[in-house]
Amino acid sequence: MKTLYEILEVSQTASKEVIEKAYKTLVKKYHPDLQSEEDKKQAERTMKQLNEAYEILSDDEKRKEYDQTLEEARKQEEQYKQSQEQVSQEELRKENHKTKEEIRKSKQMEREIQKNMQAEYEARYQNAYENYLRSLGYKIKYKWTWKNYRDFFITIAIIIGICAILWFFPLTHNWLVEFYESNQIIKTIVDIVWSILVGIWNAITSLFE
Repeated sequence: MKTLYEILEVSQTASKEVIEKAYKTLVKKYHPDLQSEEDKKQAERTMKQLNEAYEILSDDEKRKEYDQTLEEARKQEEQYKQSQEQVSQEELRKENHKTKEEIRKSKQMEREIQKNMQAEYEARYQNAYENYLRSLGYKIKYKWTWKNYRDFFITIAIIIGICAILWFFPLTHNWLVEFYESNQIIKTIVDIVWSILVGIWNAITSLFE
């Protein structure tokens, strides 16, 4: 929407003389009597705007109040623009962050896929190679790695833990004792394992004495 100064085509710092001169010039230009029949209605609307603008800007008090209102409106408009810019920047930051997060997840997923594909390829190659050696009459012996030993000892520890729970649990304790005493083979195996565990324990404790 045009300001009153823009309607009179003058600057906000224009003097009363400049405003009056601009008003008279525009009145002569847009007077309805000087317009064609087609342009008369528009000229009447323009004349109404010119008269209202001149009435306010030619009066010192009314002009002062209008300037204050105009300045307040401009401040509000500037604050609105700043808030919109902040919102736009925040949305852009979120969008960039979202994009970076998506890129990071995409790269991580790509690395996982490549890792799985590489592991699958190596497993297939190893299997094919072993099958080829078997077809030539070779026997395949697997070398235990640290992971194999770790998994083995974890399995043994879990079994021992389960047995200990069953041994100290009243409902199963009696049944285990009867099973141990009635089965000679199991009794022999348990005695041997127990002797080995006791020997290992004694050896370990002797190191710290």
